Amino acid sequence: MHPKTGRGTHPASATANALLEEIAVLEQRLRVMGVDGDCAYERAISKLYTRMVEERRQQLADLQLAAYA
Repeated sequence: MHPKTGRGTHPASATANALLEEIAVLEQRLRVMGVDGDCAYERAISKLYTRMVEERRQQLADLQLAAYA
């Protein structure tokens, strides 16, 4: 149930919102860390987060396509 409206939320909408929130968190971490880290660990994490953002964006696009199919 949506906390502000008191109505139920559609599962696809809830999934899309969760993906958008996850993308925002990952992008914020990337901004804070910077794309080119100072050490191999930071560069590896940067690449991982970038890949995760791309994967979440694809999941979101797939979800939106499925909603209109």
